[in-house]
Amino acid sequence: MQKVPLKKAPGYDGIDFIVLKTIFRTHPEILITFYNKCLSLQCFPNPLKTGIIVLFLKKGKNKSEIKSYCPVSLLPTLGKILEKLLLERLNHHLRRNNLQHPNQYSFRTNRSTEEAILDLLDKINSAKNSNQHALMISLDIKGAFDHLQYTSIKNSLDNLKYHNNIFETLTDILSNRKVAINTSQGPATWNQQQGCPQGFCTGPAFWNLVADQGLQQDRPQGVHLKTFADDFVFLVNAGSKQEVKNLANKALQTFKTWTDKHKLEISLDKTYYLHINKNRSGPIWYSGINWGENNIKRASVIKYLGVLIDDKLNFAVFLSAIKNKSLILHQGLKNVAGTSWGLSKNI
Repeated sequence: MQKVPLKKAPGYDGIDFIVLKTIFRTHPEILITFYNKCLSLQCFPNPLKTGIIVLFLKKGKNKSEIKSYCPVSLLPTLGKILEKLLLERLNHHLRRNNLQHPNQYSFRTNRSTEEAILDLLDKINSAKNSNQHALMISLDIKGAFDHLQYTSIKNSLDNLKYHNNIFETLTDILSNRKVAINTSQGPATWNQQQGCPQGFCTGPAFWNLVADQGLQQDRPQGVHLKTFADDFVFLVNAGSKQEVKNLANKALQTFKTWTDKHKLEISLDKTYYLHINKNRSGPIWYSGINWGENNIKRASVIKYLGVLIDDKLNFAVFLSAIKNKSLILHQGLKNVAGTSWGLSKNI
């Protein structure tokens, strides 16, 4: 309770974290009894499952397109604390039993984007040092969290064999969920059958459970799959161009069975492959790197977790982008600061 963010907006009931923190400080037994009762009944109360949807326009997006908006779900604070309590127990169980896949870097203790990037680069350099071709394939999943199926989450929880009051209460979170949005005619409410919008505390953990199934698929030697949240990246390495192509297509075909099973789609407009040549003799194009019946496009640069990785692996493009961004920030600072500091001596 000491860590709750006091400035977060409340749900439809108007009870914010300041109110709950005050109750916990003056009468802690009220909240303790309530949450213990939820666990003993293995129930997540239905009134705490209704979220108010607020839409935020994504930076640089077209206002007239619905996909340009990011939905944020304002949920009751009582329920968010219960979610966090359940999440702590779930994560403890996963860590204690070593149930988290090592190639999943997001929403985990002591994991970071830096570690994900360094591990990827280590594998690329290892392939180059072994005089092998390396093929990096970046996959973009359309609205991964918005399209996450509740059946997929329930099956993933069931696979943990974690059958107790924590498991049952976590599963109950997914039943009878509702969302509401304010309109000019008043609030419109409908049942929520899928998706973990921003504001859903257990959403990232649920996503990791489902994503781990994709990471656990069998793959041939020379194929590596890593993910940070919904950013999946394959690294395929082999001694010849043809072998790399065959391995890549086999890996993508296997991974597609996972996306199809969980009703997830790949955005082909944002999915690319990058070839890193073993002898730096120039770019190599592959015809027939496919996702289903569609060709994946080649790129000379791929942005992965904020870092621009180029086909020569010298980071010249990334350093140039950082330089240009720094110049823009410096110019903006100069405009704000003005040409002189302090009070005028003529005052």
